[in-house]
Amino acid sequence: MPPLRFDLSLLKRAERWIFALVGLTVLLTLVATFLTTKQSLMDHLYNFPYLAVWWLVAATAFESLIRFWRYHTAARALGLRVPFWRMMYYYTVGYALIPTPGKVGTAIRLWLLKVNHNLPYTRTAPLLAMDLVSDSIALCALGALGLAILENPTLQSLGWLVGLALGVGLVATLVAPQLLMGLVGHLYVLGGRRKPRLFARLRQLIRHTSRVLGWRVLAVTSAQSFIGWAAVGLAIGHLLTALGTPMGMAEGSVTISLATMGGFLTMMPAGVGGAEAAMGFLLSSFGAPLATVVLAVAVIRLVVLWLTVLIGLALLPFALRSGTKT
Repeated sequence: MPPLRFDLSLLKRAERWIFALVGLTVLLTLVATFLTTKQSLMDHLYNFPYLAVWWLVAATAFESLIRFWRYHTAARALGLRVPFWRMMYYYTVGYALIPTPGKVGTAIRLWLLKVNHNLPYTRTAPLLAMDLVSDSIALCALGALGLAILENPTLQSLGWLVGLALGVGLVATLVAPQLLMGLVGHLYVLGGRRKPRLFARLRQLIRHTSRVLGWRVLAVTSAQSFIGWAAVGLAIGHLLTALGTPMGMAEGSVTISLATMGGFLTMMPAGVGGAEAAMGFLLSSFGAPLATVVLAVAVIRLVVLWLTVLIGLALLPFALRSGTKT
């Protein structure tokens, strides 16, 4: 992998971008709520179920803890002997840059592993693949299960389609390392066996990746991710119920899973825009009135996404300074 460069100027750019997105989220929430009904904002704020919000905060904290555990599990499978609490710190710092253009939050975790533990990128890069693949598997499984439970034939059919896509994706993930290894070998021969070091590094990277995308490790990391997202789905169902629209874990799980996947598809940093739109559509389809939808989407995104981002942003300066000194 090419060398990565991070410095303190990155902090200033990240701060401006993130605070602008948080401010835009709050502003759009206020405007949308005011347009739905002038009285709904004050009514909701006065009677707002703050205890349900704290349950969502707790579920988000639990989901983050599961993420740290998952990252540590994959690191162990790669033979990276980094203490759990250090992995937790690096992962939390990465939250700060997830919403930035280029999604460099995942890359800074590898950079911190390199500068603090002298681990080459060829050994740590598979952590990126594990993070994305296990999350995708868990979200698809959670969404398919939630849709299948709902008493709606159309949504149940959609659940079967999501489940089918999950099955195809699992097969592709499990056979991908072997196919890539063969492809690299053929390219090396077709290229006249030139640049053997480059092809050796590619083969080494694929071998390391196969350790975290093999069925044993992938089953564990995907199950960990499933548990974390299910906890968030349960808290979302509780929040909507407290807001006056009774929902259960199935509706909450479908909302967070499909909205998150919708955000992935937009290719925007942290799924900004796409996730909110998908979440609003889903909550509306479950019977929530517009004013409730607007407030619920804002609270869910502010807690599940932006709270973790702000925590990572607070730790970012210390991580950059320690990396610069190393």
